[in-house]
Parts: sequence; structure tokens; C-alpha cells
Amino acid sequence: MTNWERRHRDFPSPVSIGGEEFFEVLAVGAWLDRRMIASNALMAGEPVGSTYGARFRRNLAGRLDDERPVSVPVPSCTTPDPSDDENVLWEELMRLRGPADVAWYRDLVLSLVYLRAHEGDGWAAVTRDFRTGEGARALRRLALETQAILPDPGTPDRYATHTLNRSGHELADIADAVERAIDNRGGVKIFRELLGRFTALEGQRGKVGDFYTPESVAHALVGALSPDLPEAIYDPACGTGGLLAATATHIQQVSGQAPFPVRGDTFDARSFALARMNLMLHGVDAELATRPVHELCEMPRSRSRFGYVITNPPFNMSDWCPGNPDHGPWPYGAPPAHNANFAWLQHAVGLLARGGRAAVIMAPNAAFSQNERERVIRAGMVKDGCVEGVIALPPQLFLSTAVPVTIWLLTPPNPSREEILFVDASATGRMVTRTRRELGADDIREMGDIVARWRRGEEPDSALATSVPLRDIRDQDYNLNPRKYVVPSPVAASGDGQTVEVLRRKLDCLHVRAAEADARAEHELRRLGW
Repeated sequence: MTNWERRHRDFPSPVSIGGEEFFEVLAVGAWLDRRMIASNALMAGEPVGSTYGARFRRNLAGRLDDERPVSVPVPSCTTPDPSDDENVLWEELMRLRGPADVAWYRDLVLSLVYLRAHEGDGWAAVTRDFRTGEGARALRRLALETQAILPDPGTPDRYATHTLNRSGHELADIADAVERAIDNRGGVKIFRELLGRFTALEGQRGKVGDFYTPESVAHALVGALSPDLPEAIYDPACGTGGLLAATATHIQQVSGQAPFPVRGDTFDARSFALARMNLMLHGVDAELATRPVHELCEMPRSRSRFGYVITNPPFNMSDWCPGNPDHGPWPYGAPPAHNANFAWLQHAVGLLARGGRAAVIMAPNAAFSQNERERVIRAGMVKDGCVEGVIALPPQLFLSTAVPVTIWLLTPPNPSREEILFVDASATGRMVTRTRRELGADDIREMGDIVARWRRGEEPDSALATSVPLRDIRDQDYNLNPRKYVVPSPVAASGDGQTVEVLRRKLDCLHVRAAEADARAEHELRRLGW
């Protein structure tokens, strides 16, 4: 394990007990769950699709049952604090999971959370079937009640078959764990926590991770958008529905009015089911649809207009247009075929009603890319007054990428715009694990306050922000990187004499290279079928 820790940056850190270092069994198992065993390395009795995590837990259980002493003891810190309900539930669910595929198990558990939160006859019928051993019938009923994508137990699907053959009554144990947690803490909180936990468990190759916005980032996005009127809301890449839920909840709190139109599009049926359940639990009756990614080529023709557009589209998405993007009605120019960033940005602007606002999460390179098509589009949007502000967020906020991201604040064309707000929040937040950062409530509040005061006509009085005239941005070849304009104070020198500004320019270059490498890696993984 020490070798794994040295070789893999995302391997769990050890804990110190009595001067010795131990690795937490649960954390190591979760890390190994992200590594599938090759078909030619499977042992007898292991189904195709098994992970090293399942093998690890099975072997560990065998050693603990053996009368001989275990050479690497399980530290006491693996036993959760009874007051930590979230960890208690998660550990119980992981114990009950067995070798089930992460995505299938996630859909099962979240469907149970949704059904229990709604109560009614559906929950009673499903749990009754579980307890009487009618697991196949219960899963079919659960899929029908929640519209979730669960494998049909009557088919030879290896995950469903293996789970049901293991023990039908174990499904009842999972349902009991869910019921206890919801009775104690409520369906919305449990759904949100488990969705985040499962996304982390799937790791960077999990499909939902590409469309899951961490809670702190969602709050930062809503705070910057500052929706205060019961206007129509739209997310053209709504993933699991978190941004729509956060925006609708915010509007209800500040305006006291509901309902109002809420609409979102997902890319596949699984995300549709998760988004529907998530929004319903939040009391948001949204109009959802499933649209394949390639329809982005046609999206700019949409005639619908919205007061608020909020979205976290896939970063640096390649192969997004099966035809020629030059044929689309792009107001500021056709995006390059290898990167959809400026397709999403133009689409967001085109969806706004008069006086509307959009907040879009973007990869960092969109702000300063030297690709000629992207530079021309960016310049056109600035000249036309569509870009209200750009906020730089810190790295390691997302599960699917470690690179920092930016928030683009957009409006319909505004010829009277004379300046753009830049906020450099790249040093905010705190590390909650060795590889993941979260924005704190104070960070989110400060960013929102900066934007709100600036919209009221006040000059930024924070060291994190500045307002820049469009003529100065033109002189910088329409570079919209906040770190280019927000001067750090004081401008200190590094140990080898380089100024912070010089180091930041080098860091920006590395961010671009990292984003490009991510895009290439994603393209190759998809080509190989991952």
C-alpha cells in the first residue's frame, strides 16, 4: 500500500496511530473499486466486470476469519463515530454492496431514496417483495415507480443476476438502511450526499462525474447569477439536475413565489432519471428532455427564451458536431470542430430573454485560447456586450478534472456595456481530501457580494476583483483571464527572484496544456470504448 501511495496521487493517505501509519480499509476498498480486473486476470468465481475492490474485501474478510494473526491490523479509526450519520449510512451501504457494479448500485440506492421520500404504496410494495424474496419483481416495480434505468432481472445481465442470486434478503437490508437514514435526516439531504459519494467512488471515468456539479460550485454559480425573480430557468446540460434545483430553491427563498417554468436537457436516459428524482425531491416540477450531444449543432436555432440560463457543460468536448459546424447560424462565428466550448457559450447567450442572465462553467482555456476561431468568437462576444464578467475558481473542485475552472456571466447583446468584471478567486476554498477542494460559505458569499455590488454600479473594493474597460481588453487581444487583470497584492518575489505575475503566466500556460491533455485523453478513451 505504501508503494501504491507513492505511485498514485489519488491513493488514500495513511493515518497515524501510536506512531505507526495505517491505511483505512474502507478508503482503500473504494480506491480499488475504480480499478476493474482484466478478463484474463479473473480468478475462479469472479464474474466479468469485477473490481479489485471486491477481491480486496473478500480476501480481507478471509484473513480476519482466520485464526492466524493478521499482519496488517485494521485501525480503530475505520469504525465511524456513531454521531456521523452520513459515514454510518455509507459504510453500511458499502458493506451491503458486494461485487455489484458501482453505476448499477448507485441507481438502485438512489431510486430507493427517492421512493421512500415519496412514501405511498410503492415503497410498501417494493419492500414487501424484497422481504419475501421476490427481488426480481421488486426491481421491476422500483424501475417503474422511479423511471430509473435498472437492469431487468429477467435478463442475463451479470450485475442484476449476481446481485439477486447472492441474497434477495440483502436487498431488503439495503432498503432498511435507506429508510432509517431518511427518517432521521430527510430525503433531499440523503439523495444529495449519496449522489456525491457515488460520483467520487466512480472516479474520473464515471459517466455521471462528467455531469455532476459539486455542491459548493453549484452555490457559487447561483450566487454569481443571483436569480431574484420568478423567471423561466433553463439548463441545456443539466446532468443530475443539481444546478436547476439550487437555482429554483434560491428563487423561491428570495421571491417567495412558485411555481415558475424550469426546464433542463440531459444527454442520456440515466441522467434523465437521476435529474428527475433529484428535482422532484426538491419540490421542483421541471420539464426535462433527453437530447444527444450532437444536437448542439442545432441548438442555436432554438426559439425559446429564458430569464436565467445556468449550466455546467462538458469541458473541451470534441466530436460534438457530426456534420460541419460552419453550417450553423452562429452569431459570432463557427466554433472549431474539436472543441465545443464556444458553441455552449453562444448557445447560452442565444437562449436569454431581454434582461436575462446566464452563468456558465467553462474550462480555463476558453478565456485566453489562441485558436483563431475561438479568439474571433470571444472578441465578438466582448464587442457586442455579451460578457458581463468572468470569475476564476481554484483547481481540484471537480471529480472529473483537477484543472481550475471559470464562471462566465453572460447577458443578451448590450451595446452600452463599457467594462467587464473580473474576479480572481483561484486561491479560495480548502482541501477536504488530498485531491479535492471545496469552496467555503464565506468564499461563496464574497464572490456573490462582489458581483451584486458591481451590478449596482459600485466599483469593486475587494482584492479579488477589478473592473476593466473594453478598450483595455481589446489591447490585450480580448484575453479574458481574470488573473491577467486582478493584480495580486503585494506583488512578491519568489525564492529565485521571479515575481508572482511571471509565475502566474507560467501557471496559465500549464493550465492550457493540462486542459489540452485532458481533451486528448478523453478522446482516446472514448475511441477505445471507455
